[in-house]
Amino acid sequence: MTPAELSAYLDQFLLVRRTMAEADPHLGAFHRRLLRYKEKLLRNFLTFWQQQSCPWPIRTQIVLAWITVSSHPDHPFRDQHHFYTLRAFLRQLRTREPETEVPESPLHFRRPRRRPYIFSERELVRLMWATKRLRLFDSFRVSTIRTLIGLLASAGLRIGEALRLKVEDVKLTDSPPFLVIRDSKFGKSRNVVLHPTAREHLRKYLSERAKALGAKRVEVFLTNRMGKRLNYSSQHLMFGRLLRRAEIRATPAQRRPSLHSFRHTFAVRRLTQWHRDRKNVQELLPHLSVYLGHTGPASTYWYLTATPELLQTASRSFERQQNQGAATK
Repeated sequence: MTPAELSAYLDQFLLVRRTMAEADPHLGAFHRRLLRYKEKLLRNFLTFWQQQSCPWPIRTQIVLAWITVSSHPDHPFRDQHHFYTLRAFLRQLRTREPETEVPESPLHFRRPRRRPYIFSERELVRLMWATKRLRLFDSFRVSTIRTLIGLLASAGLRIGEALRLKVEDVKLTDSPPFLVIRDSKFGKSRNVVLHPTAREHLRKYLSERAKALGAKRVEVFLTNRMGKRLNYSSQHLMFGRLLRRAEIRATPAQRRPSLHSFRHTFAVRRLTQWHRDRKNVQELLPHLSVYLGHTGPASTYWYLTATPELLQTASRSFERQQNQGAATK
């Protein structure tokens, strides 16, 4: 394997990664910097490989040697990041060059998974109230922001799904009303049923939207006055301002609240309500997975954070089942 050949493999790998990143609606400045950083790391490895007289095939020893060069005891997670960045490339390289070794991680520590942020009812009200205090925002932009938050909170949509939603996919005249979510994550499409109160809010937004856009014909549902689709990065910054005005902060053990936190909140509240209504949660969980657009219930479990309220209702449900079982004996 010559340096030119390995460099060509690396260029192909980076091209695929950049293409996939550009297709992601969440792509922002941070993700672009991270992509450039990973590219710099891989080209650094290529240089190191050449300095070691281009040993072929690539073995575990040279991977560990490269990591050791920049290793520092005060930055263990940096070594882990270097390792996984290189391993992703080696996995693709092995499909063309079977002799390539893809080593297992020598770093055995794990960062504990922090609990997702779950909004309370009061916090959701405070967020809506905070939209009216955003300075220099016209009434239509405020209405658009409130509609976006309402969709995320009431339908459990991904932020990208809400931003890509088209007017033709908002079925408010059907019974029940629903949204058509097309080609979302994993290439799946689905229908998301809406509560009647959500239909009324969306109808009001459509009326305000028509007045703001005038004669402009815009296919995207959530838009600005220019008829452009909302940008994820700008909505992320806007949401940060809303959180500060609503005085909503995470505890040290929690993740910071984000636009994706509404999805966690939706899933946990749905599960809690099923426990309260004495429903068979195990039977209903696959339905929640389909509603959220997951590949299966296993993916949905990541959203079901053990909140005190959820634990309490689940405990009561378990006690009822135990008592009923004892009574039938």
